[in-house]
Amino acid sequence: MRLRRFILCTWAAAFVVATHAAAAGGAAPTFSRDVAPILFGHCVNCHREGEIGAAVSLVSYDAAKPWAKSIKQEVRTRAMPPWPADAEHSVKFRNDARLTAQDIDTLAAWADAGAPRGNDADLPPLPSAAHKWLHPLGLKPDAVLRLPEVSVSATGEIPYVQQRVKVPLTEDKWIVAMQVRAGNNALVHHMGITEVTLADQVRPEDLDALTTLARQMGIADDALVHIRPAVMDPTTSGAYDMLGVYTPGTTFEMYGNDGAKLLKGGNNLYINFNIHYTTTGKPEKNHSELALWFQSAPPKHQLFRAPSAVATILANGRELLTDDPGTKAEGTDVAIPPIPPYAENYELIGVTAFTVPMTIYQFQPHAHIRGKDFKYAIVYPDGREQTVLTVPRYNFHWQLAYDLETPLRLPPGSKLVVTAHYDNSSKNSHLREVGVDARNCGPDREAYFRRQNQSWHEMFSPLIQYSVDATDPPQSPQHPSALQVVQTVGCLIPGPRSAWLLTDASGPTATDMQSTSSSARRAAAEIPFGHYSYDLLGAGVFAPGRHRSHKVAVKGVLIQDGAESRLNVTSLQAIGETCR
Repeated sequence: MRLRRFILCTWAAAFVVATHAAAAGGAAPTFSRDVAPILFGHCVNCHREGEIGAAVSLVSYDAAKPWAKSIKQEVRTRAMPPWPADAEHSVKFRNDARLTAQDIDTLAAWADAGAPRGNDADLPPLPSAAHKWLHPLGLKPDAVLRLPEVSVSATGEIPYVQQRVKVPLTEDKWIVAMQVRAGNNALVHHMGITEVTLADQVRPEDLDALTTLARQMGIADDALVHIRPAVMDPTTSGAYDMLGVYTPGTTFEMYGNDGAKLLKGGNNLYINFNIHYTTTGKPEKNHSELALWFQSAPPKHQLFRAPSAVATILANGRELLTDDPGTKAEGTDVAIPPIPPYAENYELIGVTAFTVPMTIYQFQPHAHIRGKDFKYAIVYPDGREQTVLTVPRYNFHWQLAYDLETPLRLPPGSKLVVTAHYDNSSKNSHLREVGVDARNCGPDREAYFRRQNQSWHEMFSPLIQYSVDATDPPQSPQHPSALQVVQTVGCLIPGPRSAWLLTDASGPTATDMQSTSSSARRAAAEIPFGHYSYDLLGAGVFAPGRHRSHKVAVKGVLIQDGAESRLNVTSLQAIGETCR
């Protein structure tokens, strides 16, 4: 199996400096002196026994030598270490896994020289060789939660498995680092991990029985199960913290910048593991583990993780309505239309505006085998737009989390826009690399966005990790620390510098939804024109040119700066009438 198929852990590059001496007098690099520091610093946390790259072990000279030519090829093409982000069109990330040009030249020269061993006395110590936990300082976890073993059949569709482990704490703790071990990497596709509160006297086995009953009745798994997330974002209704997310290529994370995640202690608190298993063609077993490192003191910033840019979603240019028929896609409030057969560039755009100041620390885009690319962009309340992450070649086999080198502070009124494309054509090689699932993955099949998605279904999950910022210093009345989402109706016309204006607009009305429905659109059609005017920010994703000089209903965050009023747009719907 080619080296390309395995995933190198990316976190180590941020913490381990690969120091290797230049070969004296033009002598060929040796493994012990020059190559081992690079491999040990960037590769072996995955390419060793028990990890996702175990079949290509790089922990010793004897293990690495047979792969010398493959290593040269993979690093020369920058296929390894995997780093799908485009550095030229993204901000800087502290876990950037790319090798330096000098490292690449050293590995290539070693392979070309026949992979000489060198003097074992020059060999650096193997990092984390004695234990499975990847804390860069070698610290043991403060708590390890082990899940019971699960058996998975050889083939077929495996509904998401939910396992709950009692929180072993009587008081709250702050998580400063965590690591998820999938157990069987071939079997586990992803895990969503959330702390939950069960009602008094309710046991996890009671919930399992209700889930089984729901499936027998043909209704959603959670239709009879009512559990509450334990940690909520107090600024956003219904938003809760995802404690952890495991995807291929993402396992250990450590928080800096005075940030930490809350783990509540007390009675009837559980950590819920929502696990997507994928069959391998033979019966498999798995038990996963979660390691946690704590600090007792509250941090300066409490971190939350959630899918963002899903308040409003557009599919191939059409804004989806909350009451469109169909099953709502996982992590969203809309039914996303399936990707048609042979569609090469199916597009989804997600939008969420923020009414309070916040800071983003991490991006983590998630899709399945048809995922083609992702782009995260910010539209600021002054109209400035900034691309912050570009992943031009998204890859199902390594789905990385990107930790910002400098956290991104957003003033209230900012908006996150995430654009993703999906390839369901014969050009997508991943459709041919799915083994026993190939029968479901041909380009002749539609790909659905459902509540519990198998690998042959699709997902749109643009995750972020963020904190909600206290206003310091206090904001002035002209620049408040919290803004409102409003709706209004007016005439859409071009403005200066390719911007758009809403003129003859009705007065702004507060709303608790950034998206809209067909019933709300019909009601908006009855609202008369008014005397207000708004600059529309970030309206381009809604293709406003189609509705030029027409009456439209607009939602967005209202930003007032003196006499000037702006809307950072979250919904734009034509309601038929030509402007007078």
